[in-house]
Amino acid sequence: MRVRRIIALALAMLLMIVAVPPFEQVARAAYDMPYYIVVDLTNQIVTVHSTLTDNIVRQFLCSSGHRDKEETPHGTFYLPEKEDEQEREYWYFFRYYNCYAHYATRIYKGVLFHSIPYSRKDESTISLSALAEFGRPASHGCLRLRWQDAEFIAKCCLPGTRVRITGGMKKDETTRMLLFQSSYTNDKGMTYDYFMAKTNEEGALGNGSQGSEVRDLQTRLRDLGLYSYDIDGFYGGTTINAVRDAQRLMGEEESGIASPEFLKVIYSSDAPTDTNVTVSQGMSGPVVRKMQQQLTDLKLYDSDIDGVFDVDVLEAVKRFQAAYAYPTDGVMIPEMQKALEYEAERVNRMFADTGCTMEATNGTLTMAHTNVDASIRLRAKPDSASEALQSLSSSNVLIALDRVKGWGHVQRRTNIGYVRNDFLNYYTQDVSTLTYSAGDGGESYTIGYTPQEYLTGVAMPWEVFASYLAIDGSRENYQGTTTYAQVNTDGPGVTLNLREQPTTGSQVLAEVPYQTQLRVLLRESEWSYVEYQGRNGYLLNQYLTFWGGEPVVEEEEPASAEPQPQGDEDVLPAVVQSRADDKAPVYDVDSQDANVLGYLENGVRVEVIATVDGWSHIRLKGHEGYMKDADLQFQLAEEATT
Repeated sequence: MRVRRIIALALAMLLMIVAVPPFEQVARAAYDMPYYIVVDLTNQIVTVHSTLTDNIVRQFLCSSGHRDKEETPHGTFYLPEKEDEQEREYWYFFRYYNCYAHYATRIYKGVLFHSIPYSRKDESTISLSALAEFGRPASHGCLRLRWQDAEFIAKCCLPGTRVRITGGMKKDETTRMLLFQSSYTNDKGMTYDYFMAKTNEEGALGNGSQGSEVRDLQTRLRDLGLYSYDIDGFYGGTTINAVRDAQRLMGEEESGIASPEFLKVIYSSDAPTDTNVTVSQGMSGPVVRKMQQQLTDLKLYDSDIDGVFDVDVLEAVKRFQAAYAYPTDGVMIPEMQKALEYEAERVNRMFADTGCTMEATNGTLTMAHTNVDASIRLRAKPDSASEALQSLSSSNVLIALDRVKGWGHVQRRTNIGYVRNDFLNYYTQDVSTLTYSAGDGGESYTIGYTPQEYLTGVAMPWEVFASYLAIDGSRENYQGTTTYAQVNTDGPGVTLNLREQPTTGSQVLAEVPYQTQLRVLLRESEWSYVEYQGRNGYLLNQYLTFWGGEPVVEEEEPASAEPQPQGDEDVLPAVVQSRADDKAPVYDVDSQDANVLGYLENGVRVEVIATVDGWSHIRLKGHEGYMKDADLQFQLAEEATT
């Protein structure tokens, strides 16, 4: 008996000895890695430390898992070896969500570091909703990053790198605000303290400074259009970023520290201005003065440039808003100010030598914007069972043509169809065109479109401009390059001449075939300057159909050739969790106006085959249907059985 006990004890000890070393070996190997990573879920911050010195070498924001989808797991993990060839490469395809991302690096099972997602292998298809949510929990468990930060992890953090994911940290809004502006990296020798704008310089204001001097500085920065937050007298992230913006405009080093020399300039008449503050009637200061000058340049304002937003400024602002098809409320949000600045600079450049005159035409359109939780279909007929022409998401802007028995007859760009009235909010939109013509009778330039032109399918100028800004386009380079046109001659055998100059007598550079799609570089009243097969020239507008955004015809990637992640399950588990009721509807197609197949109670487990545009294709006991993502709580496939 005693011998058996000794043998059993020896076997147990042997098992312990055999079991412990692999974990210890992994942990020991992690300390041999150049870096280790800490993910702070409270602040949505990822910090990369040097294993050798413990110094911060890189820090950046993330978007972690959302509790209504799937939370990012807490714990200590070690980056594994690649499970498929797409990992740590430029493009990675997520089958469940039918989307792509840059530089996906696996952390643990189905949880990865990766960039903000894209709908296709095309940089212009970045998810605008994911961009808007960046820095807040929004994913299905993965950690979304700026692509440059995802690239750093993919290329520099080797398999075996330790990753600690934790919550319950102290809120740190200063660091969050700085990281919203840009990620920290020591690539160019910048110290972390310098990035955090910490200073001991006498007479300087920096991170953590407080009092009346800070309050005065914040007030001045607000008047310059640089600071849009509370005047609280605390020198935190918002103030540091505003000071950096001012230093950038001044051509100075962007330290974020208000040195005595900086303060002298910022309180002078030479202080820079920017467009970060919403401007409305009753305000005054340098930013209003700058706006008055731009409105004057566009021949929309002819009163005193005194820095006071009065009734005359209000009317001029409304005229510009109508040209861009913005709401004509006289309130200039930062995006509108950027558009105004761009157009004024462009008109100044185009007509600097000749001068110009401006002619305005005015009109109105009945508009509607969608009001849906997920997405809806533009239907060919006023019937939920009719053909779906286009998918519409929340707040898409439509031209309202008519109303027919509970349905709106509407137009979205070149598509015309029907949407149920209970998913639409109607309103009247003022629109106008501002046509600038050279004093010598030469070139002309038009801002905005007539109601008739909008009915041909052109995009609202504000939509094109907003999309351009969303992908970090600079105001200086915005030249309508996101406007496209299609050649519509009399038929397939009839070409359109691309001419060297906007006259029918100028040299023909090329013959453009019927239905060719072209990028429009500059649209004038009768002619458009376009790019075709590496050559630029003019085409007559009467043979073109215009729209904004991107080409209608995209290269389709063959599904059979699409690389798929290896080792993943065919479905993603989820649990029904409606926030509006104790049950959630299941539709026959992914549209809120579709037929409801039935309802599933909260807590029911389903299999998700794919998710696209806020909808999940689900399966339950052999039956399939569609549910809104908002009515589901997702689970990592690998953890579904635990």
